[in-house]
Amino acid sequence: VPGIAGFAKAVELAKEEMPKEIDRQTKLRDKIIDFVLNNIDDTYLNGHRTQRLPNNVNLGIKFIEGESIVLDLDSVGIAVSTGSACSSKSLDPSHVLLAIGLKPQEAQGSLRVTLGRFTTEEDVDYFLEKLPPIIDRLRKMSPLKSS
Repeated sequence: VPGIAGFAKAVELAKEEMPKEIDRQTKLRDKIIDFVLNNIDDTYLNGHRTQRLPNNVNLGIKFIEGESIVLDLDSVGIAVSTGSACSSKSLDPSHVLLAIGLKPQEAQGSLRVTLGRFTTEEDVDYFLEKLPPIIDRLRKMSPLKSS
C-alpha cells in the first residue's frame, strides 16, 4: 500500500509540473535549432520545426559523418547520438531518417540531441559553444566537403 500511495503522489506531482517542463524544454530545444541554423552553414533541421517532441532536436550537418561529431562532443563531456535511442549501438543510418526521405549519406550526417529534465540553459550554452569549432575542424578534414 505505501508503494501505491507513493506512486500516486509521484503521478500527481508529474502532472502538475509537466506543462512548465514542456515549456522549458521547448525553449531550450528552439534555442539550439535557432542557433545552429543561423550560425552554422550547411545545416538543416530533420523533421518539422514545431511538431516534434519538446526535448528532441535532429540536425542534418552536411559534409561530415555524424559519428565524428558524436566522438568529438563526447571528448568535451557532451553526450549526443546519430540515430534513435533504439538503434544507438548501430552505425547504420537511422531508419526513421531514411523513411522521411533522406539519402543514406544525409542520414549519416545527422546529429540527435535529446534534452532532459535536468538539462540546464548552461548545458545548452556549453553545447552551442563547443559545436561550431568541432564542425569547422571536421569539415576541414572531410573528403565530403566540396570546394
